[in-house]
Amino acid sequence: MTNESFPLERMSGLQVFPSPRDGTCVPENPPALIWLPLPSDQHDTVLYRCTVTDTDGRTVYSCETTGNTAVPDLLLDPGDYSWDVEAVETGVKRGRQRFTVSGDAVRFLRPTVEQVLDGLPAARPRHLFTKDEIPAILASRAEELGTLRRNIEQAYLDGLPERPMFHTDAAALPYREYFGRFRDFCDRNLVACALGYHLLNDETAGAFAKKLFLHLCDWNPSGPCSLCGPWGDEVGLSMARCLPAVFDLLYPLMNDKERRYAGETVARYAEKCERRISALNYSHNPGSSHVGRLPAYLGEAALTLWGTGIVPETTLRGWLNKALTIYNGVFPYFGGTDGSWAEGTFYSTSYTKWYLPFFSAVARYSGHNYLDRPFYRNYARYLLHFAQPQYEIHPFCDGYWCTPDSPEWPGFFAQNPFRIYAQVSGLPDALACDRRLAAPELFKLHLLDVFLPVFPSADSRTSPVTDADAFRDAGFVSLHSDHTLPEDDLHLMARASKFGPGSHRQPDNGAFALFFGGTALLTPSGYFGRQYGSAHHMNWLNTTKAHNAVLIDGIGQDWRNFRHTGEIVSCGIDGNGHRTAVLDLTASYPMLTRWIRILRVIDKNTAVIEDEIAADHPVTVTYALHTLSEPEAWEDGFRVVRNGCTMNVVPDAGQFVSRTITDRYDVDLNEGEPEEYHVTMPQQYHVYFDTEKKEVHRLRVTVRVV
Repeated sequence: MTNESFPLERMSGLQVFPSPRDGTCVPENPPALIWLPLPSDQHDTVLYRCTVTDTDGRTVYSCETTGNTAVPDLLLDPGDYSWDVEAVETGVKRGRQRFTVSGDAVRFLRPTVEQVLDGLPAARPRHLFTKDEIPAILASRAEELGTLRRNIEQAYLDGLPERPMFHTDAAALPYREYFGRFRDFCDRNLVACALGYHLLNDETAGAFAKKLFLHLCDWNPSGPCSLCGPWGDEVGLSMARCLPAVFDLLYPLMNDKERRYAGETVARYAEKCERRISALNYSHNPGSSHVGRLPAYLGEAALTLWGTGIVPETTLRGWLNKALTIYNGVFPYFGGTDGSWAEGTFYSTSYTKWYLPFFSAVARYSGHNYLDRPFYRNYARYLLHFAQPQYEIHPFCDGYWCTPDSPEWPGFFAQNPFRIYAQVSGLPDALACDRRLAAPELFKLHLLDVFLPVFPSADSRTSPVTDADAFRDAGFVSLHSDHTLPEDDLHLMARASKFGPGSHRQPDNGAFALFFGGTALLTPSGYFGRQYGSAHHMNWLNTTKAHNAVLIDGIGQDWRNFRHTGEIVSCGIDGNGHRTAVLDLTASYPMLTRWIRILRVIDKNTAVIEDEIAADHPVTVTYALHTLSEPEAWEDGFRVVRNGCTMNVVPDAGQFVSRTITDRYDVDLNEGEPEEYHVTMPQQYHVYFDTEKKEVHRLRVTVRVV
């Protein structure tokens, strides 16, 4: 029985995107089969039967699960297939969907719990690396070892952290400022000294790491350091991230009582990871950025606690199985096979780091390397378009203004996002960036991936970088005049995503940014302010007006509506040699019947943006543009001079009836924040063009850069 009530479209912005969609060619063999669950308050009690059949109707795979993901445990022959999902108890079916497995699909059988545990040795360390792997790490990481030594000296200077008191003491360091400082002690100092013990044979570093480790274990995992408490989870996230690896590294230095005490602390954080993953029902609702970090930490705890007797083996198997199920199926939710990340560059550089220690251990002990999968192989290609080190900012989404050295969020924009991924991709430009960024003065937030062994990829095919690239999975386009000449390159980026607004994504479908040689000429505007959720962040940055998009009768896209989406219609090099992208943004504006935006890079001096906007009644269009240097009115448009570049923005004559240039936000950067925590950020400028009221608007703006 096929019942049309079986959901085919998402009902919230947290839910999975079902895949493979009807008629698609899958990039991976076997594909992960992902569906939306039947509406139910008890998702885990619904038993589903998932089947895959060939063109002759023969069943080639079938399984039953209470989850919403199935991954065949066999490679499929190239060809056409269909798949369906049935609720076993009621017989309700979703309906068959067709897909094709091509001969060049990446072949990747998923790791199992048994494969990982069968390969896990008793010797320590065994998580980040083994003793046998240390000589090769030392030989290939000479510069990084110099940085590690500086990190260890900094750890001695910092000493031990004070426990958090923001939950009870109004005069104590507030949560936002506390967790920023806490990362220095936990993510940076603790990990650096534990690494130094093994890699540098530094007994002093080991002793200090042990002292700091046990000091942190003394803090109540259910208090302000909790992952699940009412005071915020950032301190708990650092604990859950770092303690399993440090437990493994310091295992030889602890006596039996210390091991049990420390292991119990690791276990308590793992239990809280599991609780949050289960409470969200993550496999159904993976659109939570914080919970999206936790499967790796849960898996790491299972591996590092295995064999200690601290946690029953059945529990550890369950933790490891939950982690592997997520990484075998719905993950990465914010990423796609093309390597792009829907939450933008800033968040991608950290969120693609959190799970690397777990992936490394799984590859070492099971022989199945997640980095062989298409997303991880292609991620460096995305970075080459959107995370070039010399760029002033990195649009889009929250944190676009941050850099690796930003004092606002030190190290959250990874100091070297190319580490690991450059080697996986094999792209020469990515390898060059990796070498350039390998050894900063100090490692900040991310040390756990610095000294991981790099396992050769079984399939090194990575899509090449071109001058007109579309990243359809996350919804970005990138148009270069010539990406091989970065100092003389006009670069136009834009966003049109199936991921509507929400989380760290602004209501900015259709927005674009323009760079020349890394200099930011047209940019998004706005900041967090002091912290995520500030008045400025929520009421300026999270508005369409703050981005290079349009308002219709003063109204933009709705930050609360995940259905305000965009689509990349086409992207490539046209017959004139112009780098061209066509975007359909109609779904983001319920008051419109059509918004098509065409972006072209003509040459290294010229870009053109064309819009067709239509409604069933006359509307006014406000065309918003933002800059980091003060614009001056020039003819019908404006001029900006920045870093030796002169940019002239020239609308076609007669399109707009007014032009406004201002340096004011609608909501001040520090509104609502205590004066002692006010922040100072670089000035930004805003230009607004307004049209007369019409049912159809055809707009054309030319940007010339000298």
